[in-house]
Amino acid sequence: MRVLCHAQHLTGVGHFVIAHNIARGLAKGHDVYLVKGGRPVPRRSALVEPRSISLPILHRSHDGQLVAEDGRGAGEVLARRAELLADAARDIRPDVVLVDHYPFSKWELQSEISAAITAARAANPRVQVVCSLRDIAPRTRYEDMTDDEHAARVVEFLGEWFDALLVHADPKFVRLEEHFSGAADVPVALTYTGFVTESLPPAPSAPHRWAVASGGGADATAFLVSTIRAFRRLAASGVVGDMRLQVFCGLAARPSDRAALDQAAGSGPVDVHGFSPSFLGWLHGAALSMSRAGYNTTTALLRARVPAVVVPGPRLSDQRPRAQRLAAAGLAVVVDSDRETDTAEMADAMDRALSAPTPWHTFDLDGVAATRRFLESGV
Repeated sequence: MRVLCHAQHLTGVGHFVIAHNIARGLAKGHDVYLVKGGRPVPRRSALVEPRSISLPILHRSHDGQLVAEDGRGAGEVLARRAELLADAARDIRPDVVLVDHYPFSKWELQSEISAAITAARAANPRVQVVCSLRDIAPRTRYEDMTDDEHAARVVEFLGEWFDALLVHADPKFVRLEEHFSGAADVPVALTYTGFVTESLPPAPSAPHRWAVASGGGADATAFLVSTIRAFRRLAASGVVGDMRLQVFCGLAARPSDRAALDQAAGSGPVDVHGFSPSFLGWLHGAALSMSRAGYNTTTALLRARVPAVVVPGPRLSDQRPRAQRLAAAGLAVVVDSDRETDTAEMADAMDRALSAPTPWHTFDLDGVAATRRFLESGV
């Protein structure tokens, strides 16, 4: 089976990580091509990797605009990317085109996605086009319309371009109709795969227990600074003993962001790291995690079963409902983003998470294997 996977991360790394994990799983038995069109994302090495289709880089600037790698407008780059993807689809003649998240958002990429699908169908009329969707995908701030208008357009695009919809969630955690008003009108087969996760590496060797804090995106610095201050307060009061805090920056962190974190850490029991694939190992052995409520962070928490404080990103429409579901399942203490700079509240949340029972759940974490089985069945 030949599979063309299209994914694009514009701000954080979440969309690429989900697609990469799926592509790696498929590549163990199939010929898989993964589009890489965002900032390079450091990843742990694996025995089997998909082939890469490299496109000119696009990302969102700090003011939310879609721009090329050099900061110029995205128009010419989008046109070139559409040509490259169409050429690749004609050469590969895929049996499956797997598209991350579109058409639920990322409409700015419509030209290149439709070009790839059109070329794939011309080269192989039996190709199956599948939407690969994370657990929660409400309208984002980039779709300037009502929820019902958004749902109608998504349903229209699904019917025009797609053959199936895979939702990478356990329906016991969340169902599509809970956050998408057009769920009853989806015109293609819908399947829940369970969560897409990856195995956790061994924890590093360290002389003391540790907590981890992570955050990506343009609004992560204030959250991480507040987390450092709250942890230092707990350390000064003796609550966390000799525990150290390991802080991990996001991929797009600027020198000014790192400087703010280093200043907040001072001489306290805090170590600040750049973006690193070693984060999962540190999470695996952590006594406590503080993070946003992104999909990949959440699935890593579900796998690691680490006591957690989650603070949903204020600009991301999926994170608040995901955090609420974690809290309802007894898997995290939630602090609203409006309160994330309140040092006392953050410290109290950490203390409550450390005092809570070890997180336990039965959610399905086998989404990669389920996705592979579904695609192998011929959709």
